Amino acid sequence: MKITAIVGSPRRKGQSARLVEEIAEGVKENGAEVVIHYLGEKNIKPCIGCYSCEKTKECIIKNDDMQNIYRDMESSDAYIFASPIYFNQVSGQFKVFIDRIFPYYWDKPMTGRKGIFTLVYEDDHESLYYEVVDWFTDMVRSCHGIEFTDTFKIHGVKKRPVAMNKELLAKAREAGKRLV
Repeated sequence: MKITAIVGSPRRKGQSARLVEEIAEGVKENGAEVVIHYLGEKNIKPCIGCYSCEKTKECIIKNDDMQNIYRDMESSDAYIFASPIYFNQVSGQFKVFIDRIFPYYWDKPMTGRKGIFTLVYEDDHESLYYEVVDWFTDMVRSCHGIEFTDTFKIHGVKKRPVAMNKELLAKAREAGKRLV
């Protein structure tokens, strides 16, 4: 089994990455392969809204790092998606990624596959950003056919970093095991 993880943070050692890495450890413990793409290190051009993908089922933009991500996504059995909150929404890197998976809307090669979504933010208010979780998971479920086994919405990571939250790390590892 192969899992592709998409980390939408510009920081490879950030809170989102640390949470994904722990989920990945659970995945590996159950014998699956994990490929992690750190979007902050990628050259991904934004969607140009041309709708060529409606006819061709592939993006017209060919000369960027999205090609490797497409290959990994198409050959995967499940996915881990992660983003920090920047200015009340997913990061810009993550939004560009979301736009660029639009070709999958047309023929839905990911239907029936599983996923985990993680969202982290510094604010201490737990009640914030449920709408971002719902927006992403509902969109990916309806447009791409991915069913989510777990979601994480982690607040207060400035005061209590992911790496210091042993309970969260244990839950993340168990979520990874369930994904396999």
